[in-house]
Amino acid sequence: MKPSRLSQGFTAAEMLVATSIVAMVIGAAALAFHTMARGQRQNTESVYVQLPSGTVGNFFYDFTTDNISTYVAPNYGSVARAESLREKFIADCASAVGVYCLYRPSGTYNYIRQATLPTPTSGTQMDTPEAFRQYLIANVSTAAASFPTSYRNYLSSPNYSVFVLGYSSTATTIPIIAVYDVDFVQAKDAPNGSRVLGTYAAVRRYVNLNLTDYYDCLYLTGDATDSFSPPVVAFERSNRLAVTETTVTAAQPIPPDYFKVAAEQPFYFIWWPDPSRNSLKLPLPNTASSLNATFAATDPRKAYNHMAGRSAYMFTIPMFPSG
Repeated sequence: MKPSRLSQGFTAAEMLVATSIVAMVIGAAALAFHTMARGQRQNTESVYVQLPSGTVGNFFYDFTTDNISTYVAPNYGSVARAESLREKFIADCASAVGVYCLYRPSGTYNYIRQATLPTPTSGTQMDTPEAFRQYLIANVSTAAASFPTSYRNYLSSPNYSVFVLGYSSTATTIPIIAVYDVDFVQAKDAPNGSRVLGTYAAVRRYVNLNLTDYYDCLYLTGDATDSFSPPVVAFERSNRLAVTETTVTAAQPIPPDYFKVAAEQPFYFIWWPDPSRNSLKLPLPNTASSLNATFAATDPRKAYNHMAGRSAYMFTIPMFPSG
């Protein structure tokens, strides 16, 4: 009886053809991967930079040096850390009772990262970032030095801190879920600091004085600010229009009334630096003024429209997420 075709093995010719096909597929895949790897927009260079005195000590609690190693943007390792930090930030804010963003001038660092804050006196309203800033100054000794500038809706500094507050189980304290510090500083070549390299950007998360997560990178085209402002814009509830506020200042030339747009909860637009970009600067010949020129002087978009597309890390966060 002749054996069936199913019980027989492959012939040498069939094996040769199959092996050739597999080799061609693997070779094509390897070639494609090599081409993609060579063409990817990533900088694998690690650089040793010198930061302004005291910066490393404040950021990373290392008070023995002003030098640090970081990657040049764009870098996907930094992007991976940024994605992880983004998830933590969203989770922290989702469980918060209050989120307050406070601007800091360049060269001014935050030192308030403890686990709790004292409960404000009865009747204290903390319905704006400025109200929270005044509360901090009254209750924490280092607050005035860290946050010396008041603001209503936005400022031009790229540096700021975000306080994420939780529910309290006691009548005397308010728990801090986390504090996020965002900073841009000038970076020079280490160890001598004789040449400016660019802008060092870092986003850090602190819980009970401990640095838990961060990402950082160096923008070689930077100038210590990259004109990355305003990184925070605060919008207020529309019912506050009952009180007319049309006064403008040099720091905020758009009246507060035009930021009173929230139907239910006051909220923020927040931007973080994007380590997948080689520069945060606006591409020439664009400027903030030219990009915002089409908006009326009373349109709040005139303050922040030029931030569109500057970073993939843009958030819309309610001031009272659990309210």
